[in-house]
Amino acid sequence: MIYKALFCALAFMSSSHPPEPSTDLKIVTVDGVKQAILRYKTEDFHESEFPIAREIAEKLFATLMPHMPAAGLAAPQIGFNRSIFIYSFDRTPENLEVVINPFFELVDRTQVKEWEACFSAQFKDGSYKIAKLPRYKKIKVSYYNLEGELVKKVLEGFAAKAFQHEYDHLEGIVNIHHKDAVVKSFDTREEFLEYMETVKNKDSNYYSPPIEN
Repeated sequence: MIYKALFCALAFMSSSHPPEPSTDLKIVTVDGVKQAILRYKTEDFHESEFPIAREIAEKLFATLMPHMPAAGLAAPQIGFNRSIFIYSFDRTPENLEVVINPFFELVDRTQVKEWEACFSAQFKDGSYKIAKLPRYKKIKVSYYNLEGELVKKVLEGFAAKAFQHEYDHLEGIVNIHHKDAVVKSFDTREEFLEYMETVKNKDSNYYSPPIEN
């Protein structure tokens, strides 16, 4: 399994970019103490820094696992200003992949507007917000894995949507703050979860595994 290799002991070296990384594995939210990091563009990893990437990946998995099934999580959401995230094309832990220093380009310009939630858009008062915004339907991505190998794939449907959502976090953008977003609010967790079941059911029609390019 991809994620089994992540849980190893590595000496941790943090980024020099403020704010300081979180150490308690709590997800950073837009109204939280460490919210500023969600607005920073992240720093790429150099080849010598891949041990740092492995340590952050381990923390991403440890933080996300209690929330599965889920689409993914990006480093700024746990307090690290580095270019790494994890995502799953079908919200299962088995298909979570580590993405380092990502880039994507369009296969075509077709866009789809769908609702999407974000772990960082949960508020202290118990309310939740989700966003509907345009995402490119099909993209060609490139990134590095934990072994430092360059990976190239074509993503379509939900995989493309999830990748773009996490990529936005590396650009300092939370989905509800996207310039094209339509935002919907929920006063309670129960209302939010009920609505998201409908969203997830619709998303499941577009689960498509990445294609090696």
